[in-house]
Amino acid sequence: MLVRVSERISQPRLDELLESHLLFLKKAKGGQRLSLAMKRADRLEFSGRLLMGAEMTGAMLDGSRFVRANLAEVNLFGASMINCDLRHAKLEKADLRGARLRSANLSEAILDFADFREGVLLTKQGSELTRAWSEDGTTRMAGAMFRNVQAKGARFSKSISAGTDLSNANFSNARLNGADFAGSILRKVNFTGADLSNCSFVGANLQGALLVNAILDGAVFADADLTTTVIAQGAMMKADVRKARLPRGLESLEQSIQEIIRSHARWVASLGADGAQADLSRVDLRDVDLAGTDFSAANFQSAMLMDSRLHGCCFTMTDLSYANLMQAELADAVCRGANLKGATLRNATLAQVDCSPMVITTGLTTRDWPTNFAEADLGDANLSGGNFRMATFAQADLQGADLRGCTLCGAIFTDADLTGADLRGADLTGADFRGAIGVKR
Repeated sequence: MLVRVSERISQPRLDELLESHLLFLKKAKGGQRLSLAMKRADRLEFSGRLLMGAEMTGAMLDGSRFVRANLAEVNLFGASMINCDLRHAKLEKADLRGARLRSANLSEAILDFADFREGVLLTKQGSELTRAWSEDGTTRMAGAMFRNVQAKGARFSKSISAGTDLSNANFSNARLNGADFAGSILRKVNFTGADLSNCSFVGANLQGALLVNAILDGAVFADADLTTTVIAQGAMMKADVRKARLPRGLESLEQSIQEIIRSHARWVASLGADGAQADLSRVDLRDVDLAGTDFSAANFQSAMLMDSRLHGCCFTMTDLSYANLMQAELADAVCRGANLKGATLRNATLAQVDCSPMVITTGLTTRDWPTNFAEADLGDANLSGGNFRMATFAQADLQGADLRGCTLCGAIFTDADLTGADLRGADLTGADFRGAIGVKR
């Protein structure tokens, strides 16, 4: 609740102020810096507008839309932004200390060097100073969405609320010491070089997350899923990982990897009558050489396969969902009908792979079973010359991927990110790019 009376800004008045601010940015005559400090500007439309350097201290902005707006270096100290739509917004170096962001949507936003630390906004009531809001000044982020954000060098301190969805966020070199990530979804988050000292990751999902060179002193990972997390052994020694879910070591398996492969080969050849299906889910297989092996219909769910040599392997109808295949060598592999949903394939080599659909026959009917890369991370991966006919790349990250000469007819790229991807010579007949960004054909 507010404890002050504020001027209410209407949409027409806001539009006038925004035009004046644009002139200010251009240093043109008649321009004036936008100031909404301590004013009510809730449920208004700011989308796509240039707001750089505006003054919005203590502004009430609840329910307003800032989609693709540029808020770089805007002062939002103590502002109320509950339920605001900030998708794709630019907030570099913005001051968001003490800002209330409950249920705000910051998906795809750029938050580099923004400041989300605690802060208390005070107003003068007679001779006394009181809080501008009736609640405390801690930055509120309960229910906020941070999917795919970029927040290099941002400062959060303890402001992130437990249970937040931060999937695919980039927090490299961010200051997050003491933050509460308990129960949060942190799949494929980049924490490279971040200060995570004394953070709580209790029950968090960190599959595919990067914690290279991160400061982990005093961090607690009880019940956290670290099965496909990239983390240095030395850094783990400084954190509490005693109750974390870690990948299974080869020594924990009942059979050697060679025996498992031989048994799986018999299982495939006999259509299940002999041998046993290979279950290598959640197993640490990084840097192994399994080139040319037939793993048809095997289970590699959430397996750690980083830097592994898998060229020429057969992964037909194999479950590789949420596996970490970063920098893996998969050239000439056969992955027809494979499930790679949510897998990490950043910097992997998939040149000349066959990811065409598997034809499934049931009685007198046949159907195509496409290869699934939905929500996968294929950033900077080499997919050149591969057959991805009808494959699903919905919501996948293909930034910087090499797709030259690929067969992509009928492939689905809905809501995928192809920024910087090379599609020269690719067959895109019938491909679906609805909602995709960065497409250059």
